[in-house]
Amino acid sequence: MKNLEISYLPQRQLTPNSIAICSPFSGKVMPLNEHPEPFFSYGTLGPGIMVALSNHKILAPFDGTLLQVKNAGTEFILQANNGLKVLLNLQLDPQQHIKQTHIAQLNGSKVTKGQRLAYFDLRDLSSPLLACLILLNGHQLIPMHYSLSHVSAGIDTLLTITKK
Repeated sequence: MKNLEISYLPQRQLTPNSIAICSPFSGKVMPLNEHPEPFFSYGTLGPGIMVALSNHKILAPFDGTLLQVKNAGTEFILQANNGLKVLLNLQLDPQQHIKQTHIAQLNGSKVTKGQRLAYFDLRDLSSPLLACLILLNGHQLIPMHYSLSHVSAGIDTLLTITKK
């Protein structure tokens, strides 16, 4: 199934009963179907959005719990206090190596919106690191929209879910 559930919608057109998910990343926003890995581009795990990183920080998008840190700190599974589960995934090019990585939180930690989960030294990378936010239990939560072409971690809304 192609990732067609998430569409662009200007922020001024969003309804007041929308749920905003703060961006855990800074960079250029792109549709998930542009992800180089078919596993993500086809929305196998669920709907989501991708960001070409321009900053080294990964922040908690909401208040909740960090359930797991996997794959040497390139995957984070979080659960919001309202029950929403997300996967934050970093796509590493096998030819590129990140020199320094710091994971700021451990499995089971309570996190607050904007709290640093990790940071990476991106200075020596020849191409932007791709990151995505996947809604693991969000298949029934549509419509979903993104409003910005560039986001700042902890400041801007990456994804908006509209309650029906």
